[in-house]
Amino acid sequence: MAKKAARKKSAPKAKAKKAKTTAKTKARKSVARPAKRAVARKAAPPETVAGPPKLTGPSVVHWEVQARDPGAQMRFFGDLFGWNVDANNPQNYGMVTPAGPGSIGGGIGPTMDAPRATFYVQVPSIADTLDKAATMGAQTLMPRTDIGMIVMAQFRDPEGNVIGLVEG
Repeated sequence: MAKKAARKKSAPKAKAKKAKTTAKTKARKSVARPAKRAVARKAAPPETVAGPPKLTGPSVVHWEVQARDPGAQMRFFGDLFGWNVDANNPQNYGMVTPAGPGSIGGGIGPTMDAPRATFYVQVPSIADTLDKAATMGAQTLMPRTDIGMIVMAQFRDPEGNVIGLVEG
């Protein structure tokens, strides 16, 4: 009987000891076990705000066709290229939106003299650019002019081409 009592008393101790050992072993295994290989991941780039990309230098930002009959030119280019030309503005200037990334918008409007196509370059200072162009043989046609939605100017290059400037 003494043996039974001893066994009964020792059995719970053994179970308790085994439980402690199992808990210690699990803890040791979880600490001692090397972590799974971490996959090197690049940090996600910060979210950018939608909008036009920042220019790194003077770039062509607009084009226009000046015509004797702007309405006919708007219909011609609209039909030819499938452009939606929107002239719903006080100047009746036909705005053509960019076709997608990598393209620029333009416009179709009346001419003061001969029909022509012009491109516009965005520059930090129209005054400085016109001064420099004049020293290189260009002639100012339209000085720096604020027309409300943009500040612009035009000059004729030494070959006679009309180039527009947009300040920005």
